[in-house]
Amino acid sequence: MIDDYNEDFLTLQDGGSLFYKTYGNSSAHPILCMHGLTRNSKDFNELAEYLSDEFFVITVDQRGRGRSSYIEDHQKYTPKTYISDMHELIQSFNFKECYLIGTSMGGFMAMTMSVMNSALFPKIVLNDCGPEIHQVGINKISTYLGKNESFESIDEAVAILKARHESNFPLLTDTDWKRYCMNNLKINEDHSYNFDYDQNIRVVYETAKLNIGDMWNVWEEINSNIFVIRGALSQLLSESTFKKMQAKENVISIEIPDTGHAPLLTSKFELDSIKAFLLSN
Repeated sequence: MIDDYNEDFLTLQDGGSLFYKTYGNSSAHPILCMHGLTRNSKDFNELAEYLSDEFFVITVDQRGRGRSSYIEDHQKYTPKTYISDMHELIQSFNFKECYLIGTSMGGFMAMTMSVMNSALFPKIVLNDCGPEIHQVGINKISTYLGKNESFESIDEAVAILKARHESNFPLLTDTDWKRYCMNNLKINEDHSYNFDYDQNIRVVYETAKLNIGDMWNVWEEINSNIFVIRGALSQLLSESTFKKMQAKENVISIEIPDTGHAPLLTSKFELDSIKAFLLSN
């Protein structure tokens, strides 16, 4: 992949900062990519590059992740804060219309944002998330979130994270696993590695997950066109919820075999399917 993008920071009204990357021509139709709970903008590297020939793509680190600023008041690590940040970012570009791509937490944000202003967000892509969270997925996240794990080497990190998540990605190669880990780790001065997010996001996780545990009322109000992607092995977006979502008139969907939470959006099938949806009338 050719790393053809620009990097920048947005200073927010409360003094915080957002790190973001832009791909493609700024005159093209914009797309905003929003990552999951413990992830960052690197998850969209391949997708953003792929879409940049047709669109102006923005990938962003939510606050408390990656190169964006951490929040001193940990109680503000909430979807409300993240959505407010995204609106500030969109306003800084003066977009009149913007497509949204959201993985997991980013998808919950996309659903809420589309209800707030469907004209601004006429198309949204939801990667392995929906209006209801499967309890198995919640329980699994709780086992590792905010535990401040440290790894002595990248090889140790790969071994541990592969053992933890291999059931979600049984087909990944060793090279894939290393990229998966590197996208979510930061290296310390002593050459050890930690997850690249503020461990304090766990403080409000219990409350936040309850607030987004049942969003069917939000779901019914979405007027945007929706493209739902589900990993066939997902423990967060259940098969029954996925089928219920498919009954909505403005929804199209695909399921990715041999993949759990959340599809990496790097295969040709995933990339082509997303582009086709975004280019469709």
